[in-house]
Amino acid sequence: MPTPVYRTALFLSQLLAQLPIGTNLALAHLIFTLLAGHLLQSRGALFPALAQTGLTDSQVRAAQAALRDGKWTIGYLLRRLDWLFKKEEKAQPYLIKGWQPMPLDWVGFYRPRLKNCSTKHFNSQAQRALPAIELGMVAKLKTVGERLIACLVTTTRSGDTVELLKVAKAQQGNKDVLLADSQVKIFHLYEANIERFVVRGATNLTFRRSTPRPAKPGARGRKPTRGEVVRPLPRTFKGKVLPGNDAHRVETFWDGKYEVAGLFFDSLVVSGCPLVFSCLVIYHPRYKKPWVLLTDLQADAETIFLLYRSRWPIESLPQTGKQLLGGHRSFVHSEVCTYRLPELCLLAGSLSQYLSATSPALATGFWDRNPLPTPGRFARALRGASMPDFETLVGVSPRVRRKSSVHEHLPKGILGHRRQRRQAKTPSITGN
Repeated sequence: MPTPVYRTALFLSQLLAQLPIGTNLALAHLIFTLLAGHLLQSRGALFPALAQTGLTDSQVRAAQAALRDGKWTIGYLLRRLDWLFKKEEKAQPYLIKGWQPMPLDWVGFYRPRLKNCSTKHFNSQAQRALPAIELGMVAKLKTVGERLIACLVTTTRSGDTVELLKVAKAQQGNKDVLLADSQVKIFHLYEANIERFVVRGATNLTFRRSTPRPAKPGARGRKPTRGEVVRPLPRTFKGKVLPGNDAHRVETFWDGKYEVAGLFFDSLVVSGCPLVFSCLVIYHPRYKKPWVLLTDLQADAETIFLLYRSRWPIESLPQTGKQLLGGHRSFVHSEVCTYRLPELCLLAGSLSQYLSATSPALATGFWDRNPLPTPGRFARALRGASMPDFETLVGVSPRVRRKSSVHEHLPKGILGHRRQRRQAKTPSITGN
């Protein structure tokens, strides 16, 4: 048996060992199918993808039943996965001057022909929102050797910003810094009671000082209750150029090749929200437009810049789970499966990155002289092998097996339905 197949089988057996017997085996078959990329070859058809691994007809049906009716949740699998990462001690937390990045993002699995699909997700190619199963993701960054990977922590089944922030708040540690793009606003952070954040802001944002501006000497009337307007960058309004304000302080640092300047604006608030934060404007020679970063951290410009730049690895989770492993297209239509299969695709994306990074690099051929431990090479190695026999494999948990239930005496097919004709209720003849 090839080393990647044995490594995957052992890891899946530990991941699914505590699930109900029978369900864990069927789910192991399903996740192995996703890791091998058979869903990509079958163009989203689940049954042909399972059959390509060498499973029998009954095992294919069992895998589909585990997806639809299995007693498991994605939250439990992610907690179990994090426990295995800590147990193996091969992935170490990625720290930036003592802070651990914790990015979050949303992903859409587009289903344009799915009936009763009430959610949509913006598509950059179509330039509009399309019907999709939208999921929220929260991840933590870890290092495996020289590789930086995003490990999925939790998910949500909606595109609601506050809901995802509240879920991330429950997973946030003392050193975790939440990273998000411009979809997250300041009032979202305040509503979710988020601390330690770095989010992207628009270049035309306008703020106010957190302290009211002083009253003019000898002025009559009501004293000012709001701070003065702060405009980090100049903007154009009705043909007029409104200049930007002077920064409180300016910091410069070296980014390996370029000198980067950071302008700080401290003690800011937005209308209707009491959350006090700082604004950092980053001028980088490689960027066409400056970055506007909003944060409540008491850190220097280089730390905040490096923290937000480390948000990009979370984009590799949907890239691996959708494009590389084939989760972008799926032919499942029950309400449960339309969410469970995308969740398993994201889990497979995180698992594929970890297993490939902790396994020897696999060369594609003789021309591949310096192979890298990438998920693509790892998936090709699994795709070329048949499904491992989890029940007889040495080292696999004995709980990962078929459930030996006696069912020969039970009626099958249409006879097994416990439906009865509804009896008409006889009206009561007793009067009051």
